[in-house]
Amino acid sequence: MLTAFAMAMVLQQTVVWETPAPAAEAGPAEIAAPASDLPAWALADPFAWERSQCSPLVSREPVDVCQTRVRVELAAALGDRLPAGLRPAGEPVPCLATPADDGAYPVQCGLPERQAAATVIPTVPDCRSRPQRQGGSVAFVTDCRPQGESEGGLSFRLGGRD
Repeated sequence: MLTAFAMAMVLQQTVVWETPAPAAEAGPAEIAAPASDLPAWALADPFAWERSQCSPLVSREPVDVCQTRVRVELAAALGDRLPAGLRPAGEPVPCLATPADDGAYPVQCGLPERQAAATVIPTVPDCRSRPQRQGGSVAFVTDCRPQGESEGGLSFRLGGRD
């Protein structure tokens, strides 16, 4: 009987009615991100999301209109985490430290300038077939040189001209 009384005391439940404590204000780190209709993989890979939504196989709207719509949605969902390549037009570009030719990293604000690659003009070859003696016979050998290059043979001046 004593055992039954001890078990009843252990299993007895008490209900305490108290007023709940006021909720503490959430700090900036605790503020929840706005709910978006984008799937988790769209937030993880926004470039793939844009390609999947604006593909001509999926979307019937023009590509530039689709890209603008998708980029605005991504900007609203990702905020500062949106890659610079997907920022909507007209949105300010952050300042970045970009490498310079001298090894320094100056801060550049705005869109980065595109530098043109050095142009290489291909040389036009001047190919001629010339006879050449090989053993007891003559063979024709093709000789190619850049156009305008002198053949470097014997030259002498007559009256001040070549």
